[in-house]
Amino acid sequence: MGLVDDFEKRLERAVEGVFSKAFRSDVEPAELGRRLLRDQEAGKSVSVGAVYVPNDYLIRLSPEDFARFEGLIPTLRTEFATLLKNNAGQRRWRLPGQIDVRFEQDDSLKSGKFDVDALHLAADPANPYPTVPDELVQLGSAKSWKLDSDEITLGRSSSSGIVVDDPNASRAHAQLSRREGEWWLTDLDSTNGTLVNDAMIKERRLSSGDRIKIGATELEYRQAGSGIT
Repeated sequence: MGLVDDFEKRLERAVEGVFSKAFRSDVEPAELGRRLLRDQEAGKSVSVGAVYVPNDYLIRLSPEDFARFEGLIPTLRTEFATLLKNNAGQRRWRLPGQIDVRFEQDDSLKSGKFDVDALHLAADPANPYPTVPDELVQLGSAKSWKLDSDEITLGRSSSSGIVVDDPNASRAHAQLSRREGEWWLTDLDSTNGTLVNDAMIKERRLSSGDRIKIGATELEYRQAGSGIT
């Protein structure tokens, strides 16, 4: 099931529940969701080797539609933010800050009409696309490593860029390589192999949230601006 299909099913359950009798409008919530996705893609900006998309969305509705939507707004804000965050994650787009979706009444709009303003709203306006490095985090511990060079070796050797203190790890177990702004993980013919999301790999492009297993050690790749903490 795709992102939009899953989103629409969740909205159907919400609208058919508490708001089923009160909610009647020529503007459909699913229509707003599809518009947000289009505006997210249309607002792409390339900076420092990464693609950034808007994180601040204002949905403007006519007075009649705003009144009809008002009770549903808290649910929609959460659902829309989740939809946009998941879409950005799947497409490896980055965000200049946390996603926020807001609603506003616009007296110039007629019933059934709406508009969306999508903006890049950074926490630091002077540096909207900071060159924050991605990182690798060891789960179950306080260890983390900033991925701030183009090639990083993972292994038991003390000379590795990321030292994996695990007797089941090879001295040079795997390598991270940055290619056109994306990270690839390659197994270096290790004795026990390298797993990503429980699947044995030889080489794999990483997505934010991917879990890497070397021996008994679990690491998580976190892309800067992905919202994963």
